[in-house]
Amino acid sequence: MRVLAIGDVTSPGGVAHLEKNLWRVRRDNKIDFCIVNAENASVVYSYTPEQAERLLMAGADVLSGGNHTLRQRASLRILEENEALLRPINFGDGAPGRGYTILRIGGLAVMVLCAMGNIHIEPTLDAPFSFIERALEKEAGRYDLAILDIHAEATGEKLAVAYAFDGKISAVFGTHTHVPTADLRILPCGTGYVSDLGMCGESGGILGMEPCGVVTKMRSHLPDRFVPAAGEVCADGVIFEIDEKSGRTVSLRRISF
Repeated sequence: MRVLAIGDVTSPGGVAHLEKNLWRVRRDNKIDFCIVNAENASVVYSYTPEQAERLLMAGADVLSGGNHTLRQRASLRILEENEALLRPINFGDGAPGRGYTILRIGGLAVMVLCAMGNIHIEPTLDAPFSFIERALEKEAGRYDLAILDIHAEATGEKLAVAYAFDGKISAVFGTHTHVPTADLRILPCGTGYVSDLGMCGESGGILGMEPCGVVTKMRSHLPDRFVPAAGEVCADGVIFEIDEKSGRTVSLRRISF
């Protein structure tokens, strides 16, 4: 089974880019299942219901989220209604939406989880380990493969989560930092891992944004308006090839388009 995971969509331009290219990329690479982190599609503040629908129509099977997912009030209703839309599981049961879903793809039940780190990231949530453990235990026997998006700032925290669930989750990928990392690996018990997928948005700026607003905010610590960068739009991701019988990742590679 080939799973394509795409890093944080950072702007409406990123949404349009996937609409134009994602189905072609899926066909060319024989992708069975696609997860897109839509965390910043509305420029920082999550995504609108329209953007969610467009991304799903563009070829995403699941939209994962992060620390900004619940900041778009217009999307709270669809987070409750649509099982393909996820927010971090460790927001807790009182938050709108869900932290995992199980979808049937090609005869396999695939469980996709989304969790958030708690080091150098706001809001500060409880550590994700116990939330992930409880979900896996609750759904035991109902899924064939599990995949996790760990949305976190600290690479060490992401890797700790991956090792904690090595052999229990087929693929663990990090999101949030918008910078693709070169540490693709398969852990000892078969979990495929990468610290960060990267992003889908305008290049040439700072994490998809024009430098001026970001520099001003970091210098003054005052709010400033973020505007998508002026560069060409590009999508970063990783393709995980997973053995359907063992649940182990057998290969993984980067893709940019």
